[in-house]
Amino acid sequence: MVNRIRHITVDCRDPYLLAGFWRDALGFVDDPANPNQPGDPEAVIVDPKGLHPGVLFLPVPEPKSVKNRIHLDVVPDGPRDAEVTRLLGLGATLVKDHRKPDTGWAVLADPEGNEFCVELSMTERRGAVAPIDTGEREMVPDRTVGEREMLEAMLEWYRAGVVAKVEGLSHQVANTLPLRSSTSIAGLVNHLALVEDSWFTERFQGDPEPEAWASADWNADPDWEFHTAHERTVAELLAQYVESTDRSRAVAAAHALDDVAAGFDELRGPFTLRFILLHLIEETARHLGHMDILRELLDGTTGE
Repeated sequence: MVNRIRHITVDCRDPYLLAGFWRDALGFVDDPANPNQPGDPEAVIVDPKGLHPGVLFLPVPEPKSVKNRIHLDVVPDGPRDAEVTRLLGLGATLVKDHRKPDTGWAVLADPEGNEFCVELSMTERRGAVAPIDTGEREMVPDRTVGEREMLEAMLEWYRAGVVAKVEGLSHQVANTLPLRSSTSIAGLVNHLALVEDSWFTERFQGDPEPEAWASADWNADPDWEFHTAHERTVAELLAQYVESTDRSRAVAAAHALDDVAAGFDELRGPFTLRFILLHLIEETARHLGHMDILRELLDGTTGE
């Protein structure tokens, strides 16, 4: 069982006033079903995008007297120093200044003295986290080639994008779940390797599943590849993906586009190599887009 944080609760003297400060500081909004009013017994603000837990403010009679045991670290969308200035204008106070040009943070306190830290924005961190550089490669170098060459070139472009997006990624970032989903970058790489083997080796070629998937109990866990990806290193997952795509290329090279799979989908009937190439383009592109979003959320890295 996994618990998810619904609210971060703050004890305070005036819930309405403090909720207003943090609403403006975080870009949150009042709960649409119960907007905050002066004199309410509590106040709550929520993330309009639904990505973060809400913040609940409860009144207590005693004032704050010691340093917070728990505090927030916030990462602004824009420059850190400009955000510090903005928050001071909203009513925050500067407690300690640990800022340096390329690192550090500012410790501020909200209007009731609760400390929090303002860190560098993701854009400012990109000196340490370089954008992914895949060169000037074209999706299809010659856009007048025949159908097969075009399909294979496009699929290879997306496959190379997966490798570029994952190379050098830390285990922590690869397995972090920043959204309300069990989807991680590591899980997506594992899933794409499974998709390659499932469609080309098993369904089309009719061969037994590769050893990588032999221990999976699909009946007990249909999403096994997502839930077990954290047990392996990023390098292992990436090597497995490359091996899977190598097997897929070998299968495809031995067949024509109109060749029909040795196996078939019991619900949808037979399918050709052409269908698999089209489906793998769609599947790989879709999940590479998911990786783009996850990487930018987690460490600020961008690039195809």
